[in-house]
Amino acid sequence: MMITVRQLCRLSQKKSLCCTVRLYDPGNVVRHHHWNKGQNQLVLNANGTNFHYFKKAACRQYNKDVGTEGDLVKAIGYRCEWSHNYTAHDAILYALGVGVSTTQSDYLKFLFEKDENFCVLPSYGFIPAQKEVLLLTLEGRLPGLANLDPAKVLHGEQYMEVFRPMPRAATLRNECVVVDVIDKRSGALFLFDVHTYNDKDTLITYNQFSIFIVGFGGFGGKKTSNHEKPTIKPPARPAEYSVSQATSVDQAALYRLSGDYNPLHFNPTVAARVGFSKPILHGLCTLAYGIRHVLQQYANNDVAKFKAVKVRFSKPVYPGQTIKTNMWRDGNRVHFQCEVTETKDVVISGAYVDFHHID
Repeated sequence: MMITVRQLCRLSQKKSLCCTVRLYDPGNVVRHHHWNKGQNQLVLNANGTNFHYFKKAACRQYNKDVGTEGDLVKAIGYRCEWSHNYTAHDAILYALGVGVSTTQSDYLKFLFEKDENFCVLPSYGFIPAQKEVLLLTLEGRLPGLANLDPAKVLHGEQYMEVFRPMPRAATLRNECVVVDVIDKRSGALFLFDVHTYNDKDTLITYNQFSIFIVGFGGFGGKKTSNHEKPTIKPPARPAEYSVSQATSVDQAALYRLSGDYNPLHFNPTVAARVGFSKPILHGLCTLAYGIRHVLQQYANNDVAKFKAVKVRFSKPVYPGQTIKTNMWRDGNRVHFQCEVTETKDVVISGAYVDFHHID
């Protein structure tokens, strides 16, 4: 049965207790151990090789210091705010990071700040909203995530709705709340809602980040959430359009300069701890490729027509691989799916872009 350290300490007060328990140590290495009331000790494998013994008082201190999966639900309702300043220079750096190139016919509108049609890609709306979400998870600031290995943090899904086109430069205010924590058994899924406002308190974007923490599941939490924005399967017919674009081997190195410094995307040692042969491309970078392909194909890169996007990150992309975006139109909604040309792996699924209107 699944049980936390705190629960064990409570159960030890009963007249008899002899059971096999499943626990997660600070390194999230799962082991089965034995609790015996007579010995009044809990056996934990804290580093994968050596056993450590704690009396009840030490168990309570262990729970207080590093947290347990039972603490995860305490994160629900957590709120924070932060500001984000950016200029046209930042927007251009971002555009380069998501594959905009001078080889493309209308590159000036995204790469040249003096162009009369200069504008910011809709997907830049992810950037102001992500800062504290990354820090809260990567640095283990939320209840139950103390001593978290950043390599355990994966981006599961993303939703964004744009209420006004991203300004070419701005100071934005972000309000974030953890709306739910879902038990996926193999990990815990945190849902972060982030509303982004300009300096006049006008809503610019709404983002929902679905962040998956590997190894923190099985805590007895809810399996689904009404707050979660659903993905939608594409139509069961051949794609209407497909666009392929190669990424650079330095794509992740360039994209990280827009604010996502998760070492999973740059440090080979960290990537290896999660089972990847080398650092992987940021999910939001892969997504931005797909959004650009859809925007170009159906809206002629008119950013004012973009309304919303929802995706699931199914598999990683390695920098240097080719992203192929398959597209299906259904009214003002375009379903899309991204795959890696070299492997045929689907990397973005259940995805769609909503437009205000398209011809």
